[in-house]
Amino acid sequence: MESKMTHYPLKPDLLKFGSYVIFLFVIGWGLVFVYLSRYPSLLAMAFLSFTFGLQHAFDVDHITAIDNMTRKLINDGKNTHGVGFYFSFGHSLVVVIMALLTIFFVEWSKKQLPKFQNVGGVLGTLFAGFMLLLLGTINLIILFGIWKSFKAISSGDFSTAQASTDTRIFRTFKKMLNIIKHNWQVVCVGFLFGLGFDTATQIAVLATSAVATSKGIPWFAVFSFPILFTSGMCFMDTCDGLFMSTAYSWVFSSPFRKVYYNLALTGLSVTAAFFVGIVDVLQAIGGYLKWHNPIIKFAQSLNFNILGILLVILFIITWSAALIIWKVFNLKAKDAAVVKAEQHQEAIFERMNEANTESTVHVNQSVVQSGNEHSLG
Repeated sequence: MESKMTHYPLKPDLLKFGSYVIFLFVIGWGLVFVYLSRYPSLLAMAFLSFTFGLQHAFDVDHITAIDNMTRKLINDGKNTHGVGFYFSFGHSLVVVIMALLTIFFVEWSKKQLPKFQNVGGVLGTLFAGFMLLLLGTINLIILFGIWKSFKAISSGDFSTAQASTDTRIFRTFKKMLNIIKHNWQVVCVGFLFGLGFDTATQIAVLATSAVATSKGIPWFAVFSFPILFTSGMCFMDTCDGLFMSTAYSWVFSSPFRKVYYNLALTGLSVTAAFFVGIVDVLQAIGGYLKWHNPIIKFAQSLNFNILGILLVILFIITWSAALIIWKVFNLKAKDAAVVKAEQHQEAIFERMNEANTESTVHVNQSVVQSGNEHSLG
């Protein structure tokens, strides 16, 4: 499978998604300060909602999904600068919708929320798990292709390096993710992830909204809670997505960097996707069926926020190590040599194609001329 690396300018997207996050932040805090003089307790609850969003962005599901979707879309030649924002925004829509229901129907929410959590928790967590397993499988196939490219490029065979992942199984898995062709479509994935409603932060935002509403605080003011939650989560997920997008773009920008550094990075992505996906499935099935074996207990005891933070640290360490190695061992010179050799080979192929085209045109003209002479005779 040929990587269709395309360069997309970062600054316009940085301004665009940064303005979206700032807009949410200003609206949320604006609603708080309008009513703060009459309801001083708003400040603490609003701050909690904002920090809940910051915290929830470190959920390992977020980190893993954003990383793997970025990895896939960059490999398809798509702009991935907005993957983090759109995933987070789709995820937040669930919280916003439920918060509105909570605000307007506090008593109804108190009775029905546990039921929704039971059903939505199982379905949403299962979806998250299977989606991550699917992404992990796709990236595992990409990893095998990169390994083949590594061996091919070491021997100077660039044609094999480019085509090494073009397999039937890859195309089959890729068709299953055809709904995700652009980064804005990740909103759908984020929304479905949010249906899990199995994290304390999401429940806490609804509980905070319910408490505030029961105290008689106007719904406009209470609505600031889910908006601030969204702004906090979108801020962190957008930063994560931009970091992943920039880092992967750096790797994909030349064949040398791709094959030598992407092995470790893609391996980390695959490991994270499979691990988190399996844990999600075990938690959903084990909780629903009331299983209590050691494996289920271990899966249910894992703190996803801590795992998410550790995963971010691992990615930063890996990318930092790649940059240090690149500088210390002066690999830029070798990279330039590889790119030059590849360009030379491409030029040869282009000349061969032009020669074949000219030969075909000449043959066709001869056939036409012969036919005309035959008809005149």
